[in-house]
Amino acid sequence: VEVTNSMYQQCVRDGSCTQPVLTDNPFYGQWVYRDYPVIYVDWFQANEYCEWAGRILPTEAEWEKAARGTDSRRYPWGNDLPNPRLANFNESLIGEAVPSFRYPLGASPFGALNMVGNVREWVADWYSPTYYQISPYMNPTGPESGTERSLRSGAYDADANEITTFRRYKHEPQSSGLSRGFRCAEGGE
Repeated sequence: VEVTNSMYQQCVRDGSCTQPVLTDNPFYGQWVYRDYPVIYVDWFQANEYCEWAGRILPTEAEWEKAARGTDSRRYPWGNDLPNPRLANFNESLIGEAVPSFRYPLGASPFGALNMVGNVREWVADWYSPTYYQISPYMNPTGPESGTERSLRSGAYDADANEITTFRRYKHEPQSSGLSRGFRCAEGGE
């Protein structure tokens, strides 16, 4: 599940995470938005939270498998185009993120919700536009270094082509934003 405001607040209260950017962030710290994905977090904050939770940021390959399944589907629910009952994207006309537990009809083959749309999600990998041309076939973990980190998913303001399970995004790891959140994967020490 996308890490929610209430989940992230527990880490902040514990002293293990720093607060997300609060300027222009009407969602964080408001009870009514407790189940919305935490936004305005940078890659370091996302990684910090996952470590605190005893988990890890997923690699791009792990994220894509969780979204796409093993049958190479275009969207988590299959190959049918998205609609407002399946995902939060520009045609939903909501114009902002929604609770992380919405859209059960759009669940991935593994039961993961909001794998496309809602907010872009930080993943563990550095970004390289050509990495998958040279990566190992099994369990690629991304380039060793870089200047930008990868994000997946698309967001509430993205169109149907921008929220496919294989669409990749990139941003500087120290950058937080309105449509950037994350989820954690099993793992860690």
